[in-house]
Amino acid sequence: MLLGHKISPGSPGHLPTVWQPTDRRARAIRRTMSARAIRAGNVNALRHGIYAEVAVRADVLDEAALLYARAPWLNPVRDGILVEATARLIVRLRNLDMALDEEPTQTLTSLYSRLEGQLTRNLDGLGLTPQAAARLGLAHIDARERGQRMAQQTLAKYQEKGGS
Repeated sequence: MLLGHKISPGSPGHLPTVWQPTDRRARAIRRTMSARAIRAGNVNALRHGIYAEVAVRADVLDEAALLYARAPWLNPVRDGILVEATARLIVRLRNLDMALDEEPTQTLTSLYSRLEGQLTRNLDGLGLTPQAAARLGLAHIDARERGQRMAQQTLAKYQEKGGS
């Protein structure tokens, strides 16, 4: 007895000696650890290739180029981050779709629906949905451009016939 106090007794015997996480908690821990490994660049920790940055880099660049081609009003400086994020979502959704065909699970289905929702929001932010195009007045611009293009094609046909 150092200060005149008794030493406290040990823990009662009815407490568990080792705490075991529930199945739900264990899955959450595994997902977190896998996500950390992926962010650190450990592609061996991937179960499905939908998060692999290296595996999707070329496809993301191709998809971003297609987005810029579909929407000439996009500015690479102003909209570049959102365009790249949208391209990455498109590529990941394609990869996830293939993974779902092989092994449909509730986790992959949930991830797919969340990514689809994010893709719709991104496309809306870029003006690539009908509602966003109408809100931004892009439908009118697109219709005028289409009319000019059709008129030029028609003139080109008549010029070819007249020049022959």
